[in-house]
Amino acid sequence: MTDAEPLVFYDIASTVEPRSYAPNPSKTRLALSFKHVPFKTTWVDIPDIADVRKRLNCRATRKFDNGLDYPTLPMLQDPASGRVVGDSFDIANYLEDTFPDSGGCLFPPNSTRTGLNYESPNKDTAFFAPLTSNQGSKNEDYAKFNMHVDATFSAYVVLVGQYLPFNPNSASTVRALFVERAHLSSWNDICIQGEPREQLKAAFRVALTSLAQLYMIHETGPYLEGQTANYADLIVGGWLNMFSITMPEEEWKEFRTWHDGVFAQLHDALQENYFECLS
Repeated sequence: MTDAEPLVFYDIASTVEPRSYAPNPSKTRLALSFKHVPFKTTWVDIPDIADVRKRLNCRATRKFDNGLDYPTLPMLQDPASGRVVGDSFDIANYLEDTFPDSGGCLFPPNSTRTGLNYESPNKDTAFFAPLTSNQGSKNEDYAKFNMHVDATFSAYVVLVGQYLPFNPNSASTVRALFVERAHLSSWNDICIQGEPREQLKAAFRVALTSLAQLYMIHETGPYLEGQTANYADLIVGGWLNMFSITMPEEEWKEFRTWHDGVFAQLHDALQENYFECLS
């Protein structure tokens, strides 16, 4: 592959372009930058994702709780091989297999595997779009970590649902779609304010405790293994990127102080070192 033939990264269109905001595309953007692989972004509005996946013959990798396909992003298209990969974890494996000598190693063989045994306190939560386990995939311990991190953050994503940066021209359509998917009566069901919101934030802080403790094992930080990042850090970083964009400013400042600031340190390091916003 050459710079003239970059990978094509399909990300969710929004008002914050050229930044990713959704967690799984954010994981992929981090991984692409971590691997120093040239890419360009194709932005896809949420109502158009199903058609784009169909056009690229890339089947959905997730399903809703009713068994129907959940067409979402990211996707990655490699013009050199003709491959289209449609899941953030599968994309990470593809990048490591295809470009082993480029950038850092997402799944280092000499890793101490710090934190990969993480178990989410929300692991038994039922979500309207059940989480992907990637069971049986390569680097399965990272896949398990990914699923448990997703469970923890997904359980509290309602805190930012009302602030998602939908494009104005499709926002009403997307809100109606989300209401239907999540079995809500109206969009107002996710607009949580006042004391219920304070209680939810407090519960979120507690839920993050065991994950934060893993980032305190190596005092040199800011990554799970100290000074060297791997894909596990990018998984958490994808979620931190979302909350940094979608949380009200004062709440994000508060979040950054939780657990001795370990998540703020991780977020800042990843943003500085790996979060390229190429379009």
